[in-house]
Amino acid sequence: MLLSLQFESRIGYVKACSTDGFQDVHVDLESVGTVESAHPVPPVEAELIRQRREAMDPGMSRRQAAAKTGISPSHWSDVERGHKKAGTGVVVPIRATAKTLARMARVVGVSADDLAAAGRRDAARQFRDVEHERGLRQRIAAVPGLGTLTGPPLPDVADEELLPLVGRALDAIEHSDLARTAKRELTRFFVGNLISDASRRYSELLLTLRLAAAED
Repeated sequence: MLLSLQFESRIGYVKACSTDGFQDVHVDLESVGTVESAHPVPPVEAELIRQRREAMDPGMSRRQAAAKTGISPSHWSDVERGHKKAGTGVVVPIRATAKTLARMARVVGVSADDLAAAGRRDAARQFRDVEHERGLRQRIAAVPGLGTLTGPPLPDVADEELLPLVGRALDAIEHSDLARTAKRELTRFFVGNLISDASRRYSELLLTLRLAAAED
């Protein structure tokens, strides 16, 4: 049940407060003033998501798809329909954010090219960025000693700079003119330094925390 809508711009994001929490959605506010009881036509990308989900074998319900995506079933349904209830007999046209749409697309087998063809190049870029990071994580995880770098990121801690930097270092070693044995040794040396530095920084952090606690 929709409780309120907080409009942030004429055409842009809306923070929708519902029983399952706040959701960020794209809203075409140019249409809001003329919205009546009739349901707006879903965006092209919404129809694409719905068609692919319904065509899956075995089938996948909206609830199942939402669970795999990490969003609420009601939000998934709203995105597929292309609108959200905003009061008795009133609906508001919505579009998923690029991040949410990319996650939904991955679950039902929609590609980045499909998203771009549907007019959502922003979601296509998001899709490709996530796939690139996933591939980078898998590659780094294959290097002994670096597996801890590929775990889930801490809340509000971005790792967009760390992982690509490590990846570029490994690329530099791999594409060098060194012999295979030398490449392995250099990789081991590089990884050892990373682990040593991380361990030292961790010890420094613990000491800082103890000192801060003592001052309190």
